[in-house]
Amino acid sequence: MIERLAELGFSSQEARVYLALLQHPSATGYEVAKIAGLQRANVYQVLSGLTDRGVVDRVSDGTPGRFVAHPPAAVLGRIKRQTAERADSLIADLAAVAAPREQAGFFSLRDRESVIDRAASLVAEARTRVAVCAWADDLEWLAPGLRAAAQSGRQVVINVFGETEIDGADVYRHEAPSRTVGGQLLMLAVDFDTALVASLDEPVGAVVTEHPALVGLVEKVIRDEAYLAAIYQRFGDQLEAEFGTHLFRLRTRLLPPDRAEELFSIVGFGADDTVSEILSQEEEQG
Repeated sequence: MIERLAELGFSSQEARVYLALLQHPSATGYEVAKIAGLQRANVYQVLSGLTDRGVVDRVSDGTPGRFVAHPPAAVLGRIKRQTAERADSLIADLAAVAAPREQAGFFSLRDRESVIDRAASLVAEARTRVAVCAWADDLEWLAPGLRAAAQSGRQVVINVFGETEIDGADVYRHEAPSRTVGGQLLMLAVDFDTALVASLDEPVGAVVTEHPALVGLVEKVIRDEAYLAAIYQRFGDQLEAEFGTHLFRLRTRLLPPDRAEELFSIVGFGADDTVSEILSQEEEQG
């Protein structure tokens, strides 16, 4: 907890003193020094600073003085509000001095933790709408933010490969990941102006963009996936009668040969000779 308090602006000594007083209310400076493992002269200086900041109070006028810590909710709540106010003010000031961008670009993320952090931040920052296409496993870490967005009245559209439940969201269910061709992909679009596209197979990589053409493309893919899920749920038997199990005959016309072979391994004997024909064509071209 010392390190976590330090992240919020406490020095190491201040964090130790605050924790000591939370655990031992009305302690003297001498007692705090013993509990916190600090020199007494340093503790009195720290207590003075914390008192000035409204983190602790002196509760006796006599000698020795006794101190109590303010409740964590009050201390950290004040820090949270002040940090948010400073961040909002700085965002506005920086936006005012920033040169206008001629065209929005994109930037890359190259590890899973960065992808998770950025995706979660985009969901949390959404003003009106979040649209996502993801495996059910990835919705486990996105779910808290998606639920919060839905509960606050923002539109949440989810295409999920597998099973999930997000109250208040429009959920479109696709096949399980084990029957998915193309790897573990994540697509996210926020407020029609920002998009993230990630491959979560190793090596992990992602692109985040505000380019209108790219954002529009991601939005279209997510919508098309939702249309397909809804249509397949209603007319699945007719579609498979026409195009084969898992829409095999239709999909293999457009898949690259290695993906077609992957689809064949999933569908198995429900497919026909289409994969063999495609692979034979590839060998002839090679």
